Amino acid sequence: MARHKQFDEEVVLKKAMVLFWKNGFHDTSIQELVEHLGINRASLYDTFGGKDALFEKAFEQYRQMNTEAAEKILASEQSAKAGLRQLFLASLESAIGDPERKGCFVVNTTTELLPNDEKWRPVLDRNRKIFEAIFLRQLERGVAQGEISPDKNLKDIASMLFALNNGIGVVSKINPSKHDLIKVVDAALRVLD
Repeated sequence: MARHKQFDEEVVLKKAMVLFWKNGFHDTSIQELVEHLGINRASLYDTFGGKDALFEKAFEQYRQMNTEAAEKILASEQSAKAGLRQLFLASLESAIGDPERKGCFVVNTTTELLPNDEKWRPVLDRNRKIFEAIFLRQLERGVAQGEISPDKNLKDIASMLFALNNGIGVVSKINPSKHDLIKVVDAALRVLD
């Protein structure tokens, strides 16, 4: 008779995400995962397939969470430009409001794992493409609204906005000044004028 799981996979996955985000992939051991998640080693492997698979699932959960939040913020403003500004303000508030100063899980993962561990490049590149597509749709919305010139190279700007969003998490570790970060956001968004 098969054993019934005594834990909620979603709760365990969220706990794993937080641990990996805080410690990084390499500095999180299987033993730390077992202790932090409150499950035994066999359950970890049976349910999630091991550390690599658990990390990938935790990263995907983070990406989905951020994707949904970004799309909600962008849609909350009638103006495409205002939506972008609100998204960046939310990013910087999140970055400077974190007492642990963990930064962005995506940025942390990228700088930890690449270029030395190429097996993670497709996971990270998928995240980049998804977010650049979100930014591109918002820029296209701005063109349709008449607030962004159709002569702008929207794909390049979408890439720049992705870099800005990730950069906020890095720069906020060095300079957590909300005032200074807002000036950076506003300067970057002037490219849309």
